[in-house]
Amino acid sequence: MATNFLNNEGKVCPAKVLQGIPVISNKIMEYLPMTSLHACARVCRIWNDIVKSIKQKRRDLKWICIQGTGMEDQQVQTISSELMLLFENLTCEPAYLFVFCTSALFEQHLYAPSKNQTRRPRQCQQQAYDVNSYITSLAPPSCRCYSVAADGIIGSTGNKSVEIEHSPLAVTCLAIPKINGLEIYDFFIDLNKHISPLNPEIPEQFNVEDVTSVPCDQEVKAILFFSDLHFCPQEIQLGLLDYYNGCPVVGGYVDHILSTDLDNDSDVPDSQVRCIALCGPNVHVASVVIKDDVSDQKQIEKELLKLKDCNLPMDSTFAFMFACLGRGKSFHRNKENVESSIFRKVFPQTPLFGFFGNGEIGMNYLQPFDSTGSFSKSKKTKFSRHHPKLSHAYTSIFLLVSVTSG
Repeated sequence: MATNFLNNEGKVCPAKVLQGIPVISNKIMEYLPMTSLHACARVCRIWNDIVKSIKQKRRDLKWICIQGTGMEDQQVQTISSELMLLFENLTCEPAYLFVFCTSALFEQHLYAPSKNQTRRPRQCQQQAYDVNSYITSLAPPSCRCYSVAADGIIGSTGNKSVEIEHSPLAVTCLAIPKINGLEIYDFFIDLNKHISPLNPEIPEQFNVEDVTSVPCDQEVKAILFFSDLHFCPQEIQLGLLDYYNGCPVVGGYVDHILSTDLDNDSDVPDSQVRCIALCGPNVHVASVVIKDDVSDQKQIEKELLKLKDCNLPMDSTFAFMFACLGRGKSFHRNKENVESSIFRKVFPQTPLFGFFGNGEIGMNYLQPFDSTGSFSKSKKTKFSRHHPKLSHAYTSIFLLVSVTSG
């Protein structure tokens, strides 16, 4: 045994062995969650390099859906604990986080130990958060969190997706790591500035350049569109559609748009639209609208197979579902999870996330996958006669997102 592995007493020092033989350190660290890796990175330069190498290899999506059970206090405690456990055991560092929660959970307080503990911490020394602030406190500081609250949510756990309509407390999360060729930007539209008080159906001049935060050189592949006002002129959505070359605009009307940035701004107006742009050369999308007159399960599967026919790469995929409150269990003759189960039948490896809202935004976007990846900022999608209808009721909107390796 080399003498540099011995301590002052002449015995083998495990710490020196681990620092002196990087192969052993690397093998051990491969099994550690991200929080433990961050601690290891501060030990020495060799370990820091090992951690950087491991982080570069970890590019897996992570997701969870938590539904409270028991009494209300127990539900809050269960959700708080499981969310904390999720972030403690994440194997990759999330760059973007999508959160959909029920409005009932948004009205609750989740508790975490105070960061300013005394020498002898007490159980009562806890800090109260709303669900968005709580999750943001658990996520890395660089992680962007996109959260909304609605009457019901759609989420995934493992290889199963569920539709939660009537559970008072529930939340689902999708954690996306930094992936080459994927960038996500968000921006807000103040509806008070774009709706005329005399004629609310006709917006004033709406210029996307005045509100967008997406750099001009980015390839925008899809826009997620969420409004906390139960009416938004379609001209605003069509403005986004035209400006971003006919890419799909999908989303819906929610009860609350949650943002730590908004919560700290006293001048935030009452009505907002949050747009989330999925960008990058490695991003490929397809969307479909399940219309209000489609209720038979075979018909629903037939519509979802149109997404399959686009032949998007299945290397790394996730999907969004935005459904009307009227298309849940009662719509399908008291059967639960009908549409989400059909989607997972067609796409068994693709997690599904979304909500039940008060109106849906979406369109059919079924362009076959182009392996050349050609894209032009000046290229416009030509609509045969007129723009597609974007505002819907009693429908379900599905957006499939595929991210290929760089």
